Amino acid sequence: MVEAQEGLTEVEQAELHRLLEDLDSDEAEALGPAVERAEANARDLAAENARLEAQANALERIAAEHERLLADATDYLRKLREKSTALAEDYRRLMGHEPIHAR
Repeated sequence: MVEAQEGLTEVEQAELHRLLEDLDSDEAEALGPAVERAEANARDLAAENARLEAQANALERIAAEHERLLADATDYLRKLREKSTALAEDYRRLMGHEPIHAR
C-alpha cells in the first residue's frame, strides 16, 4: 500500500485515505447487525451455560444425598440382620431348636 501511495500526489493520497475510511465505515455499518446478533447469542449461551451449571450442581447434590441415604439404609439393614440373628440365637438357646418363621 505504501509503495502505491508513493506515486500519488497529496490530493490523491488524501482522496485514497478518505475512500478507505468510507469503506471501513460502510463495512462497520453493514456488519453492525451481525455483530449485535452474535453478541446477543453469546449472552444467551452464557445464560444457558450458567443455568446448566446450576442444574449440574443441584444434580450432584441430589446424587450425593442419595448415596448417603443408600449407605444409611445399608447400615440399618445390617443392624436389623444382626438383631434378628441375635434374637434367633437367644431363641435357639432357650428353646433348643430353630425358631419357626411365619410367612
